[in-house]
Amino acid sequence: MVETTIINNTFKVVSELLASDSELSLKGVPVVKYDFHYPVDAPVPVITGYIGARQQRDVQYSAPDAFRIKGQLMLTVKEKEVILNGNLYYGYNENPALQHHFDGTLALFRHLPPVPPPPPPDNDDDTNDLPPQTAIDAPLFPYINIQPWPDEAPANSWLHFFSYNPAHTGADSLYSQLVATTPQKDRKAMEQLCIQFLQNDAPFAGQYYGSLQQVPAPFNSFPDLYDEWVKMADYCEGDDDISAGMDTTSWLPIIDQLWQNYFALAIITGFNESFAVAVNKILLICNLLETQYSTQPARELSRADISRLLHATVVLPADIFPLPPYPTAVPLKDDSWIAPYAIGQLKMSRYRLLRYQPGEIAGIRNVMKGEQKKIMQRQLSSDQEKVSERSSENTSNISRYQQVSNDLLLEAKKTLAGFTQSTSYDNFTTTYGPPTQAVLNGKWSSTLKPDSDSIQSDSGFVSRILNSTLNRISESVSRTRSFSKYNEQESVTSSLFDNRHGDGHFRGIYRWLNKIYRVSVENYGHRFLLELSIAQPARDYIRSQQSLNATDLQKPLSPAEMGITTYTDITTANYAQLLSYYQVDIIRQPPEPYTYAAVILSPGETEKYAAIPDNYFAVQATVTGIIAGGAPVRSISGIAGSALFELTDSTRTQTLDMDGEKGQLPVSVIGPNTPDTPPYKPNDFTLNVRIKCSVTEEKMNEWKAQVYRQISEAWQKRISVYISTLSRLAGEGEQGNPELLRNTERSALQRRCAALLMQVFDAKVGDPATFQINEPRYYQFLREALEWDEMTWFFDDSPSVFSYALQGRDDSLRPFLQAQRARVLLPVRPSFNFQLLYYLSSGIIWPAPYPFVPVNSADTRIAAHLKSVYNDNDYTEIEHTWEISLPTAMQVVQESSELPEFTSQPHP
Repeated sequence: MVETTIINNTFKVVSELLASDSELSLKGVPVVKYDFHYPVDAPVPVITGYIGARQQRDVQYSAPDAFRIKGQLMLTVKEKEVILNGNLYYGYNENPALQHHFDGTLALFRHLPPVPPPPPPDNDDDTNDLPPQTAIDAPLFPYINIQPWPDEAPANSWLHFFSYNPAHTGADSLYSQLVATTPQKDRKAMEQLCIQFLQNDAPFAGQYYGSLQQVPAPFNSFPDLYDEWVKMADYCEGDDDISAGMDTTSWLPIIDQLWQNYFALAIITGFNESFAVAVNKILLICNLLETQYSTQPARELSRADISRLLHATVVLPADIFPLPPYPTAVPLKDDSWIAPYAIGQLKMSRYRLLRYQPGEIAGIRNVMKGEQKKIMQRQLSSDQEKVSERSSENTSNISRYQQVSNDLLLEAKKTLAGFTQSTSYDNFTTTYGPPTQAVLNGKWSSTLKPDSDSIQSDSGFVSRILNSTLNRISESVSRTRSFSKYNEQESVTSSLFDNRHGDGHFRGIYRWLNKIYRVSVENYGHRFLLELSIAQPARDYIRSQQSLNATDLQKPLSPAEMGITTYTDITTANYAQLLSYYQVDIIRQPPEPYTYAAVILSPGETEKYAAIPDNYFAVQATVTGIIAGGAPVRSISGIAGSALFELTDSTRTQTLDMDGEKGQLPVSVIGPNTPDTPPYKPNDFTLNVRIKCSVTEEKMNEWKAQVYRQISEAWQKRISVYISTLSRLAGEGEQGNPELLRNTERSALQRRCAALLMQVFDAKVGDPATFQINEPRYYQFLREALEWDEMTWFFDDSPSVFSYALQGRDDSLRPFLQAQRARVLLPVRPSFNFQLLYYLSSGIIWPAPYPFVPVNSADTRIAAHLKSVYNDNDYTEIEHTWEISLPTAMQVVQESSELPEFTSQPHP
């Protein structure tokens, strides 16, 4: 029994009273299924739910055009009447005081519907024999059965799509102007043409209608005709021919002008939405009539064909749509992407407890004739708990005036350790008697005196003692509490079998008790699935933990990942960056690539040695000499290592290539450097040899090996800290709540998916000013269009492939935290299929509902598949049922003493 209520011609509520034996109707309690449709003619509900007797349900919905529905539903039962009441606020204003209000009866069911016949049994199991007392009935889990996209569009695509024919347009039409502008990829210029068209500016004066009153007859009546045809339950084919007696060829200019209006409103989305929907309805009627009467004789259309034509979708011209983005557009990042994945059937697996039945043998008790047997089972459990607590506190105080409550005598004795204690004895004797008796006679005394022999008064001595004692006072608080608890429980079960007077042997067979469940699969309708690939899915979550808790969750890169595979990859250019990244405190400076050695030969000196530094070798020598004026020698010749040189007045400097000498480098000159007879001139010449030395390869390799060892050890420490921090944050050291962990993953992935979907606007449109204004609207659209609760995801846990230490438990956050990529499958609500498809291809949210959402030509194949399953929503259809056996820890005694036989054949 179905009831439909239309409220203020804005939305409707369709309610259905379910059968009394329905799985949603427990123990015969009436249950009503309700659907809210907005707009009234929307084929797919925007709100769906179930309500039982004496229950209240809150309903809420926000449409893309800002229309809101909010309120409560109540179901009451009076004798044989079931009444669905509603208290609803609706309208476009956010303030409830300014919204419309409905408070009354939505549906009245006067008679309970008859019980439908039971479903046919399966081939394998008989599931009709169900007991009336059902104890458990609950859902198990939802899943999506994915169907691939068809390779080609269906042959009857003419029933589902129609497009613009530019054969009858003029050169000054909006379409022609847009096509001429398209090669320039100037979106702003194309939008400016549409604005001129909507303002009736030249060259489009008088082409924009603006309202139905300006549309010529009979086209202005087509929207109402469209609504009537959609509402008609039975359509009489051929009885309502509105084209009879008309010259349809005269329609072509008007239809072409309507298409120009449609293109302008499609580009300037959101302007005059009601008229845009009206134009779409007119084009749908024109397409239906043209399809039916384009052949002679007229084509015979079935009722289903007419319904499909009334819900046909406009395919936008490929030479215009989608519009090119603005120059400020930012393409989607290469590391993440979005793609339509498939069409899937959302199904629910449910289970119901049917019965209990004996299973395998748990044990056998045999009692012989004339035997009495006693069997005793004893279970003992004990628990012991002990709590011990100890705390101590020490306080030192040097204030000499502070009052304390400690034992002054004890502290004074500690001070007296610096003084001398003497003991004197006076006639101290011991007399022993028989056999264990002793008598002490005499006396003894003890005195204190300072270590120093200086004379001081008694009061001074006492003052020193007390002052020192007060300066050394310490307070110690010690508390020890111990709590012990011991609990012991003993359970004894005794069974006595007396067969002393029996006529024969007997045995008792104990069998395990099994639960028998019926499992069913229900079809909840088709879902359009999006596939999103998210790079570094835990990136934002890790950043939030770093910001809130100062926790570093960035996995340190190994030296190989930094490009350092061996020590030879260490250079003087990259070592500082590596040491800084791996947080090495001790920095080993590289050896200087070059150093210098020098030697000076003065008058009278013919040979010297230049000391080459250790771990260096000579590569070049520069010899410079100056000869004094009037000196008898006008040239200086010599040898540096194995290289010859000669300097004159004109050539005072010479550069020599060395042969890699190490250690001591000899430098010598020949000839009469000084005159033999006086007068001598001590500064006849000066010879300087400067030797450039390069570091040896062995020294550089030694330094590289040390740095490589440093960064390897530092990386091991950092990766150990990373694993420890990761394990602690992932909750691997304690028993975590899996549902809480999954919610953490879900919320993080939902934010990343929403951000990725918002990037579609940046890539397809790229207008920052428009986005800042419409950003809340886009987020609201994504919240409503996608079924976030049914989102499923998979992690690419690549580190676990290479390192077992990085592989965490599945019931922790480790796979999420270290995943390199996440693959997310996100279902789309059926009522938003075409709107989301249009958003993915154009970056624009289409404000009108299906079937008034166009598609771009590249999406025709996907749209055809969506149309084929659009209205296929069998929410309560049971597709398959079977029984399963679940073992329990309970036992039952078999009635007979015969051993059970299991003769049923196993399933293949």
